[in-house]
Amino acid sequence: MADFLDEDFLLKNETAKRLFFEIARDLPIFDYHCHLSPKAIAEDKPFDDLAKIWLEGDHYKWRIMRANGAPESLCAGAGAWDEKFLAYAGALTKAAGNPLVQWSHLELKRIFEIDEVLTPQSALSIREKANRILSEKSISPRSLLEHFKVSVLCTTDDPVDTLAWHRAIAEEQLSGSSFKTKILPAFRPDKAMKTEDIETWNVYIDSLGEAAGIEIDSFASLADALTSRHAYFHSMGSRLSDHALLVPPFVQAIDTELDCIVKKGRSRIALSQIERAKLETALLLHFGRLNAKKGWTMQLHIGALRNINPGLNRVFGPDVGGDCTSDAPIIAPLASLLETLEREGNLPKTILYSLDPSKHNPLAVLAGSFAGTAPEISSPQVAGKVQLGAAWWFNDQKDGMERHMKEYAGVGLLGAWVGMLTDSRSFMSFPRHEYFRRLLCNIIGEWVEAGELPDNPLYTEQLVRGICWENAVNYFGML
Repeated sequence: MADFLDEDFLLKNETAKRLFFEIARDLPIFDYHCHLSPKAIAEDKPFDDLAKIWLEGDHYKWRIMRANGAPESLCAGAGAWDEKFLAYAGALTKAAGNPLVQWSHLELKRIFEIDEVLTPQSALSIREKANRILSEKSISPRSLLEHFKVSVLCTTDDPVDTLAWHRAIAEEQLSGSSFKTKILPAFRPDKAMKTEDIETWNVYIDSLGEAAGIEIDSFASLADALTSRHAYFHSMGSRLSDHALLVPPFVQAIDTELDCIVKKGRSRIALSQIERAKLETALLLHFGRLNAKKGWTMQLHIGALRNINPGLNRVFGPDVGGDCTSDAPIIAPLASLLETLEREGNLPKTILYSLDPSKHNPLAVLAGSFAGTAPEISSPQVAGKVQLGAAWWFNDQKDGMERHMKEYAGVGLLGAWVGMLTDSRSFMSFPRHEYFRRLLCNIIGEWVEAGELPDNPLYTEQLVRGICWENAVNYFGML
């Protein structure tokens, strides 16, 4: 019987072990999508409490704590940190099969060299030991990024953001800072498309107009404001946009109709469902065109049904663990969206994510349909131009990641894939890259040792090196 999280954890054959220890383990990390705070990185204040690092804002952990009967004061609420930590330790002992068991213990091992198993009985002593190490070593956001060899980290930022913290980090690095991780913004304009609550939308559009220096009273002026902010993000090093879509919209409208829709919305008159879809479609096409022109990558996160628990949403707001997977059809409208951009010569590099795992195979097939470019279109060929994104959110666990990689490999080109991201709000989450790399190496090792893949460096070592690091470097163009 293997020990828990031993050296060969998740590596079930000799080829997998060789690929991980000789190739994957020590490669840098390119984390192209996360929710870490650029302010925290700029200020670089040392951490003082493991409980806060783990449980402040982490809805992954809150979900299992609630499932174990913890009161909300110990989840999203304002309970005492020692009680929160004990509640998490108690829930973790019942979380067999959930990646949080392995992720949490990997973080204890890789950051604090703590091998002790976390239980309610050991929780307080483990927290005390970790907090002592945090203090003695002055562990901070930057030291963790350096410890895990994070070379590039892309945050998630609203178009109205001044990006002041990104600017502060960049200016410090230009002046000779020893901190070398590139911290870059990603453009997330979701609020410009969310017109269900017309009052909230208008408040946001006012702030967007102020940030861009443009009075927004038509679709043309709305598009101009977003174009201006997109250009500003580009000047700050951004090369990614990110869009959360329940279902990809595709209902086209002419410019005069779009102007009428925006004017109606700006008059604080609720839009109809079809009007909302037309505006969303026009904006998404606009973002695609902007991205194509600037050489950016567009990320489409599809299928998250958000904030379905009314009590949680009313008291604590979004992103607290009240979300689930939508099973709505997505392929036909998404195909029309990509087709329209391709016909114009404006299809940017695009990564497609689905929260519904039944959509992974259809999305991978759809992505492969846009691999080439027609001769009359001048956009350059890019390996994996449209591709399936990493196993996202509820799929980001052992079985989900293995299914995802094998499905993608079966119908697509795994070797052109840009690989893993953390999608995390925690600076301690980078062992998830190790977790992913072990699973990847194990899958390739299985294929080799079953005689299904040549034991040739081009088929194995280069494949691993590409997926873990090199493909992202070449695809995103940020280094």
